[in-house]
Order: sequence, then C-alpha cells, then structure tokens
Amino acid sequence: MDARKYIELLTSQHRDKPRFREMVEASISPLIDCLECLNGLDSKFDLETAEGDQLQIIADWLGAPNSIPNSIPVPYFGFQGQPESLPWRETNDPSFKSGYWRESGMSGYTALKMTPQLFKRVIKAKILLNQSDCSELSAKEIISLITDKPFKFKDNKDMTVTFLFLESYEQFERELVKLMFPLPSGVRLIFEGEDDY
Repeated sequence: MDARKYIELLTSQHRDKPRFREMVEASISPLIDCLECLNGLDSKFDLETAEGDQLQIIADWLGAPNSIPNSIPVPYFGFQGQPESLPWRETNDPSFKSGYWRESGMSGYTALKMTPQLFKRVIKAKILLNQSDCSELSAKEIISLITDKPFKFKDNKDMTVTFLFLESYEQFERELVKLMFPLPSGVRLIFEGEDDY
C-alpha cells in the first residue's frame, strides 16, 4: 500500500498542483504505515507461528502461565532418603555439591519453565479453560492437551473431583493438571492415592 492510490483520488482541481500533492502524500504516509502495521499484527500473533515475546504476549492476554509452580525439588541440607536432600559441605572441594538450610515456611519446590511446545499446548488449553463450562467433556479435552499420559477422573458429588494418572507421572505434570483442571467455584481437585490435607 502506498500514497499513489490516494493521490489518484484527488479531484482535477488539485491533481495538477505539485505542492498540494506533496502535502497530501506527507499527511497520509504515516497513516498508511500504521495501517500496514495493523494489517501485519494477525500474522505476528498467530498461535501456530508465534514464538518468544509474541507467544508470551498471547499468554499474558489469556492469563496462561509460562512456568509450572512447585515442580522442581530445591536441593537443601537434609537427611538421607529425603527428596533432593544434599549433605552438609565439609570439604574445600568446589565440585562438591552441598545443600543449604531451608527456612521455616520455605517451599521445597520451585517453578519449572515450560518448553516452547508445552507452552503452546498450555496456551491452547487456557483458551479452552477460559470458555469451559466445567463439564467432564471439557475437562478431558483440556487435560488431554497438556499431558500425553492416560488419566481418569471422577466427580465425587461432594464438591470434590478425584483425579488419577493411569501410569507413572512427573511432579510437573501433576502440578500442571492442578493448574489447568476446570473446576466450578468451591470444588476441590484430589489426586487419588495421595494424602488429602
């Protein structure tokens, strides 16, 4: 798109005046640049082709997370048999990995940054979650997008839903299900086989 298309629309009274033509061209060129920029936004924010900052902006619009909280155990000073516990540092060897003291109330887990592929699937799931009616069909569709593991869930009819992975799973998958499962207000999600506290 350029200014010539609009210059040709000038009436015969002004068409042969070069200074008027230049003034019109100078006035509409910034508007044409804005229109071209706006016309190109659709392709920049297409979920299938977006990456980097564009993908993050889409996620921000939708309220989709870019990391999974409470997914990676944080190494700390602990005792044998505790997940991710490390010994106290008693040597001068810098390659010796040691733990640190965890303070009271400090979580033993940190967030996991998603891969770009998982991030796109979570964004698609968030689109469905934002439109969800919290039905079983809706929940199956959303959870199937974010995990490849087989699963089942049951409405307990007591304001709780029990979820079960049918094969072994990672901590981040459990946390992602907790984050994305469509639940009506007041309904809790319980993972079968885990203590409910």
